[in-house]
Amino acid sequence: MTRLALPSTLDLAAATALLDTLRGVSGDIVLDAGGVERIGVAGIQLLLSAQGTADGAGHALTIEAPSEAFCTAIRISGADALLADR
Repeated sequence: MTRLALPSTLDLAAATALLDTLRGVSGDIVLDAGGVERIGVAGIQLLLSAQGTADGAGHALTIEAPSEAFCTAIRISGADALLADR
């Protein structure tokens, strides 16, 4: 299992860097979203894609301790599947 902390701002630049990191990971992934203060569309798209990729490979992608800002942005965007266990 791989554990990663999401950056405070998950914009296009941060999503690009996270994509590079996730490409090198196999197995279950836990993403700590507790420090996220702002998340953009690119960040949400990346997380949805990563979740689909993990599901397709038979692995889990879990969002841990999401901040209020993270939860609000995810719900507003309609990406509630990322918070399925909340």
